[in-house]
Amino acid sequence: MRTPRAPRAAARAHTRALLLATGAALAALSGACGGGQTQGEAFDPSWKDDGGAGIAAFQQRFAGRPIPVGADVAVGVVEGPGPHRLVGVPLDGGPAWTFAHPLEARPAVAGSVVVGLGEGELFALDARTGTLLWQRNAGGRLRGAGDDGETTVVSLVSTTGTTSVVLAIGHDGMVQRQIEDSADIGVPAVVGRHAFLPWQGQYVTVFDLQTGGEVARAALRHEVSRAFLLGGAVFFGGGRAATRLDGAIGLGSAGRASTARLPARELPGAPVWMTQGTEVLAPTASAEDRARLYARPRASGRPGFDANRFVATYYRAAVGINARTGAPAWAHAGEADFLGGAAYTGGFALCDARGGITFLDAQGGAVTGRASLGRPVQTCVVQADGLTAAKVAGGAAARDGGAAARGGGAGAREQEGGKDAARAP
Repeated sequence: MRTPRAPRAAARAHTRALLLATGAALAALSGACGGGQTQGEAFDPSWKDDGGAGIAAFQQRFAGRPIPVGADVAVGVVEGPGPHRLVGVPLDGGPAWTFAHPLEARPAVAGSVVVGLGEGELFALDARTGTLLWQRNAGGRLRGAGDDGETTVVSLVSTTGTTSVVLAIGHDGMVQRQIEDSADIGVPAVVGRHAFLPWQGQYVTVFDLQTGGEVARAALRHEVSRAFLLGGAVFFGGGRAATRLDGAIGLGSAGRASTARLPARELPGAPVWMTQGTEVLAPTASAEDRARLYARPRASGRPGFDANRFVATYYRAAVGINARTGAPAWAHAGEADFLGGAAYTGGFALCDARGGITFLDAQGGAVTGRASLGRPVQTCVVQADGLTAAKVAGGAAARDGGAAARGGGAGAREQEGGKDAARAP
């Protein structure tokens, strides 16, 4: 766990002055869209721990609010010639799509959207269809995004590398809120007017996008750099642990919140479950992407993991592991290196370098279905929020009959982004 940095008022003032003077792209973005701008107040590291009272009171007000379910989709990146191409396929058997746009970081799949950034242009696509929702000028580099079906919250590191920038953008393309701070802000989540912003490796600020202020803060005793929605719940995670936003969240600073932790175990490649949310991931997979852990924390009940399983990948190998004991349960040999994946209810969806998606039963590791992006990919991001083993079985015929034929062939839906392309509203 990282120690919070001491306040640096002079450094912050200098950074903000520099951004106002030279950050033309971001300033233009904010001014053109009329979004409110907030600086500094919500991320004071000298904040005194209130013993969880504030976040517990917020959770009581927030409890019962419907949490939207994200699209079940795999998205791969295909490199040139020319701009990168994003290729996507819904995991329930829908038609494949492609979208061309330069990329300077790995795209983020969040909720109902895919977010990308390249050559000074930020854009969002409908995750199921690849349809362009909006695109606009933006500087910096993409860390990640959250989405609730109406609003997309994007986390960027500034062009100077010294400041975090968070943008809340409606699906109509209008910026609702812009936040700048010297704190390291990781991958956000959003539900309604509330954005969940992890920062400094141990805090999560609940930020009101309408009023522009912090309404609560969670202090956790494990690494936290990501907030995400999964299975109808909100989670704050990092490393090998994820804490659920529920009635026990006020006990987070005492280490007694509803936290699911993967057992410590030595595995080939030293795989991690969640990468640092403050990192900017390259659009091409690395060795670390070929050695990863995939798990699904329970959205209700006792903290733990779906099916009591998680998966460790190492190049072409995937091993199912008991989530309580760390003992191996099964093994699967793939046809190419696994580059991405996600756990769903009852199974795992793993995406490989050939563009294939393999569905594995959580308990025994049997192959229960396959899908395809239609072409080799440099990296792959998978989201499986509402997917279940029953849906995988029910959609097998549609996937087998259509995904391979449409996923990148002449019949695939294809669009092109960029400054010369037609813009969404």
